[in-house]
Amino acid sequence: MEIDSERAGGNISQIILIVLLAVMAGGLFVVTAMAANLAGEVDNIDQRRVLARIAWVAISLMGLALVLLLWTVMRYFRSRMQLGQHHEPTPYVDAWSLAGKRMKVPTEEDDEDEEGYDSDESL
Repeated sequence: MEIDSERAGGNISQIILIVLLAVMAGGLFVVTAMAANLAGEVDNIDQRRVLARIAWVAISLMGLALVLLLWTVMRYFRSRMQLGQHHEPTPYVDAWSLAGKRMKVPTEEDDEDEEGYDSDESL
């Protein structure tokens, strides 16, 4: 059984991204909980507002991290579902021989036209 190293590397990077996004969302949840808890205990209104803003920013970032986590998990499982599908290999095409067939063969008329033209004088 042959292992496709390119696909395996892509799966590993997706798993690493999933773990990092999960850790980020967990850390932001802890920051939100701590800020909300401290905001309830503080008597000063200015400090309470600052802690509430920190909690809202952490909630917003946690929501973004969860959306990215969900998107990454869906991409990971979609790539895993396609892993078992086999596609027909693309037939080999020799691009050099095709380019050689398309290339214009110089004629004597072309050589005469180029002799009267000096590219240094035109600049």
